[in-house]
Amino acid sequence: MTKLFSQPGDHIGGLVAPAGGVTSGVGYMIGDLFVVAEDTAAAAATFVGMRVGVHNLTRNAADVFTQGQRIWWDDTAKEITNATAVGDFSVGVAVEAQGAAAGRIRVALDGIMVLAS
Repeated sequence: MTKLFSQPGDHIGGLVAPAGGVTSGVGYMIGDLFVVAEDTAAAAATFVGMRVGVHNLTRNAADVFTQGQRIWWDDTAKEITNATAVGDFSVGVAVEAQGAAAGRIRVALDGIMVLAS
């Protein structure tokens, strides 16, 4: 490793929790960066966010997902959706197919956030 290497990019430490704080296992937009909180932290406290990997995230109950489908984060509703709306972020792909249902979906985060316009 080089002398300038800071840390691997899959877990990012030193992120500052937004208003309301963060809860472990829940997705958050920190600027244009989507992470799943590894820790629970109060607003303005620092936490570790996971940028990649497979996570079980809250999903839109009305949506139907196919395996490998590009998915989007609705930061207003704080859930995964299969349709793009202005302001949503592409954050990865669905690991499994699911019909309309409440609950969670397994998502492979790719670490690349694309804002829908």
